[in-house]
Amino acid sequence: MNRIVFFGELGSGKTTLAKKIANNLNCRVIEASKSVVFPISANFRTLPKEKYLLKKLSKISKKDASVSREIAKKTFLALKRKYSPDFIAKALHLLYVDTAPKDVKYLIFSGLRGLDNAKYCRLHNDLVVYLKSNKKDLVDRLCKDRGYTKELSVAEINEEQRLYKTKEIEEVADLVINTSSNNIIKASKQILSKLKNWRKMCKICVNTNSNPAIKFDKFEICHVCRSYKKNLDLKHLKKELDFLKTFKKKNRKYNVLVGISGGKDSTATLYTIKKMGFKPLAFTFNLGYLPETTIPRSKEIAKFLGVDHEVINIRKYIRKIDLDSYKKTVKLYEEPFNFETKKKFKKSYEIGRKHYSVKCNHSPVFVRTCQLCRRMVIRAYYGEAIKRNISAIILGINEWTNLSAAQKGKEYKVSGVRKLQPEKNKPPIYIFHLPFLLQRNSKNTKRILNKIKWRPPKGEDFIESNSNSCLYARSTERMAKRLLEFHPDSTRLAREVTVGFITKKQALKALGKIHPYKFSPRQVLKRAKIL
Repeated sequence: MNRIVFFGELGSGKTTLAKKIANNLNCRVIEASKSVVFPISANFRTLPKEKYLLKKLSKISKKDASVSREIAKKTFLALKRKYSPDFIAKALHLLYVDTAPKDVKYLIFSGLRGLDNAKYCRLHNDLVVYLKSNKKDLVDRLCKDRGYTKELSVAEINEEQRLYKTKEIEEVADLVINTSSNNIIKASKQILSKLKNWRKMCKICVNTNSNPAIKFDKFEICHVCRSYKKNLDLKHLKKELDFLKTFKKKNRKYNVLVGISGGKDSTATLYTIKKMGFKPLAFTFNLGYLPETTIPRSKEIAKFLGVDHEVINIRKYIRKIDLDSYKKTVKLYEEPFNFETKKKFKKSYEIGRKHYSVKCNHSPVFVRTCQLCRRMVIRAYYGEAIKRNISAIILGINEWTNLSAAQKGKEYKVSGVRKLQPEKNKPPIYIFHLPFLLQRNSKNTKRILNKIKWRPPKGEDFIESNSNSCLYARSTERMAKRLLEFHPDSTRLAREVTVGFITKKQALKALGKIHPYKFSPRQVLKRAKIL
């Protein structure tokens, strides 16, 4: 449900514009004063406990009540002192958002005041529209529409600013419109245009413009899908698959390493590699925060397929800068759930995207925890492969490499192979994304899993976000999703949709699921003996 909330200076046209937008969208306008302030003013001489008031408000808000402007101001201040500065926004969400039927597409709130109420609405992903006008126009409108004198109009405008910090809301709003230079028709067009692009989703995958890294073309296709389609060459993938097959000639006990978690992709990959004639050694990397079922299931599947298996502790690959990132990230996740924290999360996400490379020596916050884990995992791939004198690692990843080139708009070839060679005088290690090279889809994978009677653990869906397979990600999932306005694993699942491995519907279902977990990020890392 899309929600539009109007804030603005006294006389800026909030109510008029809200009604105009409501007519265009065929929805109702909910006036904050009539729904919250007036009923409380009319029914309570002294304010009761907050929980009791909110319960009663659902009944008394349905009855018409009207009080003077002065009494309404006193009630606003009393609510702010007794409960919280954002009480009115909180009450409106409880009354109309939390209880709204699923088929309600739009909701419009008008008449809200106060900077803290605006922050609450932004925090809860409402479209906050701020209306402003030059002071002369505001005074003229109040004189004309309300019969105020010029002196009274100026006094009321100044009083509103003092009580509600009205002008400061401009810095919080998603959209600012000057109603002195825009009439109602122009202003409504701006709002409807903003709403049309609000939380836009790619027509192919599940990327949205809530993620600042995602860009759209005029056909509403994200830059990742567009780049993939432009640079995909199936003949090139065939060459890479042929290159993989050359490793079968290595006359050793093991000629490839295969990563396995016991999940659907890694299980099907291990089965396939063995069928292709390789001699695999299965491995499971462990940073200390795997779900308790991961290692036992990995061992069980490897044994069932007749493959040797090793659990490799990779905490030794954590550098000081990585440990610093762990500490900073945990600290951010301990911040209070408010608008200021939301801004920090969004900024940290953008910074983390620039510094997750294994070559990077920065230690930023990683809101998306996978980006931090990647630093250890990539180095561990190289170190553990060299130690075992094996040059090829096979993974059950259903996406292409060269993603950084795709993000930067550079020319590249879509590839299923990553070459690791930290120094020129050291031998290279090759990582192969087998399902992608085979252009496999989830139906192919299901057929393989049915052959070996693989079943997901109880309560686990066939397609899941990374929070299903990582307790660190699980401990951050809810807060990250709420503050970023998109699931932190959406980009990975989007790529699986892009390549055709899963459907958009499957990805959306996975992203809509939140994995409940009782431990905080700090507790997870302490249990893992990282902090």
